[in-house]
Amino acid sequence: MGPSGSGKTTLLDILADRISSGTIEGSISLNGEKRNAKTFRAVSSYVAQEDSLMGSFTVSETLEMAARLSLPSIITRATIVRRVQTVIDEMGLRVCEHTLVGDIFRKGLSGGQKRRLSIAIELLSEPSILLLDEPTSGLDSASTHNVMEFVSKLCRENKTVICTIHQPSSLVYDMFTNIVIMTAGKTVYFGPRELIIDQFSGAGYTCPMYMNPAEYFLSLVNSDFAGHANINNLVQRYASSTTAATILQNIEADTAGVHTAAPVVPMKPSALRQFFVLMERNLINNVRNPGIYWVRLAMYLMLSFMVGTMYLSTNSDISEQDMVPLLFYVQAFLVFMSVAVLPFFIEQRAVFMRERANSGLNVFSYVVANFIAILPGIFLIAAVSTFLVVLLSVSTASGTSC
Repeated sequence: MGPSGSGKTTLLDILADRISSGTIEGSISLNGEKRNAKTFRAVSSYVAQEDSLMGSFTVSETLEMAARLSLPSIITRATIVRRVQTVIDEMGLRVCEHTLVGDIFRKGLSGGQKRRLSIAIELLSEPSILLLDEPTSGLDSASTHNVMEFVSKLCRENKTVICTIHQPSSLVYDMFTNIVIMTAGKTVYFGPRELIIDQFSGAGYTCPMYMNPAEYFLSLVNSDFAGHANINNLVQRYASSTTAATILQNIEADTAGVHTAAPVVPMKPSALRQFFVLMERNLINNVRNPGIYWVRLAMYLMLSFMVGTMYLSTNSDISEQDMVPLLFYVQAFLVFMSVAVLPFFIEQRAVFMRERANSGLNVFSYVVANFIAILPGIFLIAAVSTFLVVLLSVSTASGTSC
C-alpha cells in the first residue's frame, strides 16, 4: 500500500521482470536460487493496472481464446472449456458471459467487469505466483470484497499473491497476511498485518478506535498534503525494529530450508497452434469491428464515387495524362485512410504485449496470422474502390452514357 507515486507499481514491475530501462540493484531469488526469467514466467502471471482486451469478443470467447493461446497443446478442448467456466463463476462473470467487451462503437462491459475479466484471463493458467496491480480499481465494494475473497482462497491453496492496492476497506484489509507500506520509494513497514498497529503506536501514531487502519496509515505517509507523519523517522524506526529483524531472519531460514527443486520446464502451445488461433481471432475481429473494414469501405466508396463522377459530362477524348491524377487519388485513398484503424491497432498492440509477456506468444505466428487475416479485407476495399472509379471514368472516356 502507499499513496500515488510511492513506487508500488514500479516494485511490482521489477518483481514481474517488466522493467526494461533504468538500473536495478540487489537480487531477486525464487526458491532460494537466482531467478530465471523463463522459469519465473512459467509459474507466474501478472495483471497490469490497465485492462488490455479486444472489444469485439464476448467474455466467454475472450477467455477461450486466451486459454488456447496460453495453455499447453496437450490440454484438451474439454479441459479448456471447463477451466473457462470455472473462472467465469469464480470472478462473478456469469451474468455477462455472452456480453461483448465493448469499444468506441459498442457499449459492453462496465469498468469493474473488465477488471474481473483481466484477472480471470491470468487465472486460466493456474499460476503458482500471481502479481496484481490495483486489482480492485473500478470495482464497487461488493465486487471488491468478492474478488479479494477469491484471492485469499488462492493463498490458502499455497499460492503466492502479491498485489498493490490504494485504500482497502476494513474487511478487505483484514484479508491480507503481510503488509508493505511505501512512500517515495521507501519502506515504512513490511511485516505481518497484526503487528503494524503496534509499530506505528511505538512511533507515537496510535490508530483511533473504529477507524480503518489502512486509511489512517496511508494518511500518515502521504507527503503531498499537510498533517502527514515524520516519514524519515518512520523509515528509520522500522529499519531498526524487531519486526524488520524477524522478517530478515525468516527469509534467511526459508532460503536455507529450500532444497533443490525439480527444474520447471516452460510449457506453452506450439507456434503452429498459436498461428491458427490467432488467425481465427483476427478474422472474427476484422469482420465484427466496424472500424477495421466497414467504416473504411464506406469512406472509400464515397470518395471513389466523388472522384469518378469528376469525369462525367466531360469530353470523350480524355488522354492518358488525364488519368494520372485519377490513379494517384486511388492510391492516396488506400494509404491515408488507413489511419482510421489506428485506435484499434493500439488496442491490439496492448493485447499483444500482455500475451507476449504472460504466455510467451510467438511473435512470428502473430505477425503472419495478422498479415494473412487482413488480406481479404484490403483486397475487397481496393477492388471495390478501384472498380467504381474505373467504371465511371472509363465509361465516360469511351463515350458510353452513364
